[in-house]
Amino acid sequence: MKKYNILSLVIMILAFGSLNAQDYAKALKTQAVYNHYYANLFLVNPANTGFNGTSNLLFNFRNQWAGFDGAPKGLTLGIDASPANNMGLGAMIYSENYGVANRFQGQINYAYNFRPSDNMRMSFGLSGAYIQYNLDNEAITDPLHESPDPYINSAVNGEKYFGADFGLYAEIQDKFRIGISIPHLVETRLDNSNKTSTGPKEDKPVSFTGFLGAIWRLPEYRMVIEPSIGLRKISDVPFGTDLNVLAKMLDDRLFAGFTYSYNPSWHRVSLLGGVKIDRFSFMYSYDQSYLEFQNFNNGSHELTLVFELYKAKPKAPKMDEGMSKSEPEAVPAMEEKK
Repeated sequence: MKKYNILSLVIMILAFGSLNAQDYAKALKTQAVYNHYYANLFLVNPANTGFNGTSNLLFNFRNQWAGFDGAPKGLTLGIDASPANNMGLGAMIYSENYGVANRFQGQINYAYNFRPSDNMRMSFGLSGAYIQYNLDNEAITDPLHESPDPYINSAVNGEKYFGADFGLYAEIQDKFRIGISIPHLVETRLDNSNKTSTGPKEDKPVSFTGFLGAIWRLPEYRMVIEPSIGLRKISDVPFGTDLNVLAKMLDDRLFAGFTYSYNPSWHRVSLLGGVKIDRFSFMYSYDQSYLEFQNFNNGSHELTLVFELYKAKPKAPKMDEGMSKSEPEAVPAMEEKK
């Protein structure tokens, strides 16, 4: 029964022309798709690793098109740290399945940050990843599969790649943020390259994720508002734009967010809410796509949990703009409570 549900999913995608579905299909070969990226840029940009001087353990789960069998589900476990004032190190494990298609990725991040001027802080990031794609055996037993099919057989056996990502991130005057990441800028197949491959081609279009944001501090209301624009280009899928607003209230103890996503074939609205208790943060979002396919599912859910292993000391109040600005210092959790 399950394979017929998966077949129904494919038929509906073709019938309704959903680029949202194509985003996920392409993402299996490029970069993971997150809705919470604007609150945790570490998820999509290696340059943001350890940028804030804190060490965090992160868990993310995304259930796309809930209630529809074979719809995409992604799970991420990551850690990022700042072992030195100008360095960030991190690691991430990512797993996703989409119908009979599966992806596993393990990656290591390195970031170097510096101050080109007193009012600007910049970071360059690199990541190296082991990536494996494969199809379930159901792909062979599907009644639509005509054996022998070298493409299907190769994918069932699994394809293994090494990928390298590049990222750039900067904060200006503590008020503006800008970043860009290019996933799989370098990619090479690790298993037998003579096999028939369904993997990325050398001439594939470049993918990237861009981010442009602002930070508005309202101390009289104990609130920070962070509007941002996210730009996403996944392989040959049409250009997508996200309009985001994140509000941090009660000294960063309460979060609320809104996202409107658009590309030429679909648009989506997402609402986010979250709380922070001591060093533990919880975020949840629900989104719906404005497509006919939405009638056949219960929307999409995403959950992010973050635990601060180490926390940066607050910066001293600025008495003069000309004063030197010290980098944040990471301290163990037990010291903060003294």
